[in-house]
Amino acid sequence: IGRPFIDFVHPRDRNTFASQITSGLAVPKIVNSTMVCRIRRYRGLTTGFGVKDRVVTFMPFLLKFTFKNICDEEKVIYLVIQATPFFSAFRIPNEVVPKAVPFVMRHAANGNLEYIDPESVPYLGYLPQDVTDKDALQLYHPEDLDYLQQVYETIVKEGGVPRTKSYRMMAQNGDYLKLETEWSSFINPWSKRLEFVIGKHHIIEGPTNPDVFQSPTSDEDKIKAQKFRENIVRIMNEVLTKPAEVAKQQMTKRCQDLASFMESLMEEQPKVDEKLRLEIQDPDHSYYDRDSVMLGGISPHHDYNDSKSSIGTPLS
Repeated sequence: IGRPFIDFVHPRDRNTFASQITSGLAVPKIVNSTMVCRIRRYRGLTTGFGVKDRVVTFMPFLLKFTFKNICDEEKVIYLVIQATPFFSAFRIPNEVVPKAVPFVMRHAANGNLEYIDPESVPYLGYLPQDVTDKDALQLYHPEDLDYLQQVYETIVKEGGVPRTKSYRMMAQNGDYLKLETEWSSFINPWSKRLEFVIGKHHIIEGPTNPDVFQSPTSDEDKIKAQKFRENIVRIMNEVLTKPAEVAKQQMTKRCQDLASFMESLMEEQPKVDEKLRLEIQDPDHSYYDRDSVMLGGISPHHDYNDSKSSIGTPLS
């Protein structure tokens, strides 16, 4: 009590809310006007948590505005707001809806969404001001675009389609629901070009996530998640963990033991043993043994153990 109502309105809805009041005051003959906006939930005190520590949450409402003169003498105009909460139309994943309330969407020839019924809110989760002027074609499932291209070709040629086969449309939470649509269009009689397309949508099956108002992953969350992934990779590649330190210590000890062993080998001088000297026959001349020419009974190609061709100098 005593606080401005607009303080409880979501920041993204305040401009729409203010313009709605301005238009109502400018045209007082309009008895009732409506809009959809998000109103802040009460952050009640609970044990162990302060108000500032709790996350601010908003809930979608359908607001009906009425301007009344409570006291004619003072000419005071009061704004009376009737707020009706919106809830998701689905309770379970992929819920089949036998009697869903149809809703209308209208988009221009360039795909920009110009109008969406408030009745669509519990089924899609979008607020009209959030999707107006957005590309309606982005709501269609990529795998259904081939079929929808044929539908739009028929709309242009015939002016409309009685009712399509089921296809998928993305809800506010990022999941897809199935629906069938009755299509109509408006052709400019002067330019003979299509001005806009109107679709009357009938929901057939709900999305996997039944809460259509749940916030999807935002771009900031995606960027934050990517930073966490990069940090994890950096930690695995740069930061030394305890197992790595242990492995490093073990390797250092092994290297020290190996170095000490090599030093001990270098310090020991090998003893020359005449018996270990090897007498090596030159393999390149072994095939000359039978055909060698004897010079005074001595041939360098004879077997070195032959007494006639032995020499005194030991082979190295």
